[in-house]
Amino acid sequence: MNFTELYFVIVGAIGFGYAAASLLVETQLVNWLGLKTVKLAKFGLHPLLTNVPVLYLVTPRAAHLHASKLLKEGKIKPADLYLAILASNLPMRLMFLYRYYLPVLLPLIGVIAVYYTLLRLAFDVIVFLAVTAIGRVRYRGQKVELPQSSVKVTFSKEVLKEGLLKGLKEAALFTVKFTPMFLLVVFLIKAGAMKWLTQKLQPFLGGVGFNSLEITYITTAAISPPVAYGLIKVMVKEGIPIPHILATMAVGNAMFSLLRSWWAYLLPYYVGLYPLRITAALLALQAGLPIIYNFTVGLLLMKLF
Repeated sequence: MNFTELYFVIVGAIGFGYAAASLLVETQLVNWLGLKTVKLAKFGLHPLLTNVPVLYLVTPRAAHLHASKLLKEGKIKPADLYLAILASNLPMRLMFLYRYYLPVLLPLIGVIAVYYTLLRLAFDVIVFLAVTAIGRVRYRGQKVELPQSSVKVTFSKEVLKEGLLKGLKEAALFTVKFTPMFLLVVFLIKAGAMKWLTQKLQPFLGGVGFNSLEITYITTAAISPPVAYGLIKVMVKEGIPIPHILATMAVGNAMFSLLRSWWAYLLPYYVGLYPLRITAALLALQAGLPIIYNFTVGLLLMKLF
């Protein structure tokens, strides 16, 4: 897929997401979910954001649209948003693992896929426990005006039309903000910035113990993880120890997040909804922390085993 195709796929998918999210809001389904999930506040979530993890499983765009609206209205603070989004990673990871990840890797590399899944899941569990601990202290005794005790979900023609129009308006705003950022990243890639970074990292990777095949996997995964997966089978046949294979996969995932994931997959969910400072903070939390975790796990596995 070239950059032009990627751009239209992102804009089209996010535009659809905006429309779907806006319909969820206008029909009152968001408030209905809020009432059904208010008990999740015991896990350290702001009472008005307890529906965010559930909305994330439906469509992340709806979760962010709901949170953005509350933020603009002054009903929540940025810290409340960050905690809710971080808490949403665990259910999202579980869904992603059983729907997409394990069905691909389990037949390919067997038990190694299970080990790597546990490594990735460990990070989200640790974050979820930290969020729960912080939230319980932060919201202890806090009184918040919750939605009305009963919510009437409406699917009238007028409501659907209003939701669709608002969604298209938000999608247009997103496109205006996202396009220059996308063009900047493409320019950097075309100018060789990403290739330069990869080349600079190769001596470092070799210095900490990665062999040529493992480095090939990492650099391939930085561009396309599905293409790199085939090299795992080769590493198994070569007799490379399982800890080293796991380390290679972890660093490969970190490289993908560093060079592509944050701008192609995360940024579109944030830009257009949040101020730049909040967008930057969300990127640091949702991309920066996993990058640090994966690099750390990879290097520790190489050094200790």
